[in-house]
Amino acid sequence: MTDMVAVLAQRAMLEMDQRHADVVMIGSQVAFGSVGISAALPIMYGEGVRAVAVPTVVLSSMPRYAASHRQAMSDEWLRLALDDLLDLGIIDEVSTVMTGYFASASQVEIVVAWLRRIRESHPHIRIVVDPIMGDRDVGIYVPAEIAHALIHELLPLATGIVPNAFEFAHITGGADIVASARSLIGECGEWVIITSARESDTTTTLIITRDDVQEVSTASVDTQVKGAGDVFAAVLVAALHKKQTLFDATTYAQTTVRGLL
Repeated sequence: MTDMVAVLAQRAMLEMDQRHADVVMIGSQVAFGSVGISAALPIMYGEGVRAVAVPTVVLSSMPRYAASHRQAMSDEWLRLALDDLLDLGIIDEVSTVMTGYFASASQVEIVVAWLRRIRESHPHIRIVVDPIMGDRDVGIYVPAEIAHALIHELLPLATGIVPNAFEFAHITGGADIVASARSLIGECGEWVIITSARESDTTTTLIITRDDVQEVSTASVDTQVKGAGDVFAAVLVAALHKKQTLFDATTYAQTTVRGLL
């Protein structure tokens, strides 16, 4: 068993940044670009939220470029890295664990096992899942086994789920958006936020809880920029960490993304 008093003393001696950790982010990271963790970290820093980033895959740039190479983190590394966060006392400090892109189904399974342990020891921690698997302009871009693991293993653990409209339709296949969203809310779940749920002159995000439905709309922007969903999720989580209501956090996230496009 880790001597937490000794660990915290060592952290105090070694770390320049003495702030407690606020959020753990699990997902993709790029050397160049603003997607995945690389899009979310600047948001967190700007909001004064200390985020601990755990990459599932590291890329030189987003895959849309011809000059792009990737290296997925091994299952062993991911498992040990997550355990290290427990041993370092990080999980005792954070309000939220958020997940994004996974490079393999086995990575999903490792994170699911880890989150189940956290659910038992730290039931107050918010788990926010961005089930990254595709978008309407490119379709599904993860293998079927990753999508299956996300839907059937990870989503049931989530406090909140943040799919885009394309991903939501793929996950549920239901014509009734509200009923389909509520079917995704697991035992510990509270809400589903569907980004770009309706688009014309305005872009509408739907907030669906067990007993309420709300909308946030902003003027649409014609753009091919990637990473908007990553920024949305990061702003949302930062705002929730700072005790904003779900509606206010969603509004802030959507207006922030709109301002960056």
